[in-house]
Amino acid sequence: MFGRLTILLVLVLSAAPAAASTQIAATAAPGSADGGADSAMAAFRSRHEKVLRLVRKRADAKRIQREVDALLDYKWIAQAALGGKARYEKRCAPRCEEFEALLTRLIRENYLKRIRLADKGTLEYVGEQRRPRAAKVNTKVEFTRDGRPQSIRIDYVMHRVDGKWQVRDIITDGVSLARNYKYEFNRILREEGGIDALIERLQSKLDELAKAP
Repeated sequence: MFGRLTILLVLVLSAAPAAASTQIAATAAPGSADGGADSAMAAFRSRHEKVLRLVRKRADAKRIQREVDALLDYKWIAQAALGGKARYEKRCAPRCEEFEALLTRLIRENYLKRIRLADKGTLEYVGEQRRPRAAKVNTKVEFTRDGRPQSIRIDYVMHRVDGKWQVRDIITDGVSLARNYKYEFNRILREEGGIDALIERLQSKLDELAKAP
């Protein structure tokens, strides 16, 4: 399960370079928004690059965590992973708070761990597809892995949450992180012992991350 999800998290949440080497597209893609001050693209760029700067400066962990948490809508991701708000409590009860806390930590730790390991690369903001309360920020990341140049497209699906833009899904080369969570988590709930088995898997993965160099 977590092999595929971890790869997605690595690519999506952390393959971006340090802010100093970020390259911004001169113009938005045809048919997209122009990236104005109130756009999802502007909000994402501002928050994401602030996290990168704080990590490079070795800022206080709690300060970095606040910035990461402001970018990602953990609550919505947790609910969507278990079939949506209407089904959420039924599927995770009586351990909903524990499930959400562990999933939040997993997403956050992958983001921060891989961002610290990131070396050289370029992030291009390609464009923004806008709806009244939702948007998709299109980016392209180019980096080197094992001495070979790599290029991936990453789209961030963002919604307005309490007046600010937050990420609710991340699509890497056409693969949705939210859909992968939903598929894998519901398979575990159905076949491997319900919420107890899922929480055990999440905790195990966090333990692996803690032990990794």
